[in-house]
Amino acid sequence: MFDAILHPFAWAISYLWVWIHDLLVLLGFSSGSGVAWVLSIVLLTVLVRIAIIPLFLKQIRSSRAMQAIQPEMRKIQEKYKGKKDQASRQKMMEETQALQRKHKVSPFASCLPMLVQMPVLFGMYRAIIAVSSIANGTYTYRGESTDHLGPLNASVSSEIVNSTVFGVPLSHTLRDSFDQPMAVAVFVAAIVMMVVLQFVSMRMSFSRNMPDMGDNPMAQSQRSMMYVMPLMFIFSGVFFQMGVVIYTVTASVWALAQAYWTIKVMPTPGSPAYADLLASREAAYQAWAKPFFQDYDRERAALGTPASDPRVDELNERTLATLRSRAKKQHVASDFPASMSVGEIVTVYRNLASQAWTTLPDEQWMRGLSLAVEKRRARKEASAQRAELQKKARGRRVAEREAATATGEAPEADSERSGTRGSLSAQEIERRRVERRKARRRSGNKR
Repeated sequence: MFDAILHPFAWAISYLWVWIHDLLVLLGFSSGSGVAWVLSIVLLTVLVRIAIIPLFLKQIRSSRAMQAIQPEMRKIQEKYKGKKDQASRQKMMEETQALQRKHKVSPFASCLPMLVQMPVLFGMYRAIIAVSSIANGTYTYRGESTDHLGPLNASVSSEIVNSTVFGVPLSHTLRDSFDQPMAVAVFVAAIVMMVVLQFVSMRMSFSRNMPDMGDNPMAQSQRSMMYVMPLMFIFSGVFFQMGVVIYTVTASVWALAQAYWTIKVMPTPGSPAYADLLASREAAYQAWAKPFFQDYDRERAALGTPASDPRVDELNERTLATLRSRAKKQHVASDFPASMSVGEIVTVYRNLASQAWTTLPDEQWMRGLSLAVEKRRARKEASAQRAELQKKARGRRVAEREAATATGEAPEADSERSGTRGSLSAQEIERRRVERRKARRRSGNKR
């Protein structure tokens, strides 16, 4: 089944691989066995990695979103700490899921991109491995012998396996080269480079792009992987063909560059890299925003008119246009909720210029701002509804008093108006009115 899943990916990768080689030949590289096939492995690796960049970015955003709600997640966990009964565990799960729905995050979203890209990467690995078997006539698919994988037939595969890297054929492994000191040196150098690059990229990620989680078992497990993974490649590299080694070295260089870019551009909240980026962007924004708002304040004070004046609206519109343009260049999110007024948006930009930043003003920050605005709008609407209901209730009470005065009746007691009367039937209310009239007549007759 695993073979059936990977075969379509390997088939597609094989076509891309041959097309890259043909393009290199058109650019002047020699056809047949040679450097064009070696370089095509490097370019194939890079193109596949470029193709899965959207998945990589989605994975980072999902991880950052999960990291952003960790404080609230910990509050929920602390709330149910020590409670092992089924009802408490179910309640904790429901509150956790509600929190994730509120912030539109999923614990599986950060894993899904990785799972999606794995068949592509394994398919590429399988295509590189397959050329030796195809050239030797021993390639099989689903237990049946076949002489090709897409465009990789016997002649093309022979060209690939006979291409060399510093004299080492792409089909050879370290075990095949023990009697050739130069080949051993090439393999050892390539494997050491691969291991060092992977270790540096993982160490960079763990030391600069991981928040301090103390003695958290997950954090300790990840730190252990930083040492275990390179060791695994040291031992497995002995069995890698030179073509696979070229692929893994290229992939390791890409991973290092990707880790460096992530640290500089999209670090994990709470990590040292995030703190550095936060301080850098805060300083860059406030360097121009503070004097900008000083000029705005002087112009606003010169108007000396109420906030509802059209000239103030014109000033805010002009100010916002400049703010959006300049802030966007410094990666400040600008897609504010439609319910916010121009003046309110200008105020947000002003706060960024005068207050210490606690988070980057990015998409995650904007999502939190949108939630806050939505809550405020809901509170205003609820308050307005309560005020309207109270106004109607006062109107009814005034109408009842006027009606009672017109018929010569005393106003209802407060208790009857507010609670008791609302629970009486119309017949009971009329009966009580009749009794009050009789009581007033008897009192008049006695006098």
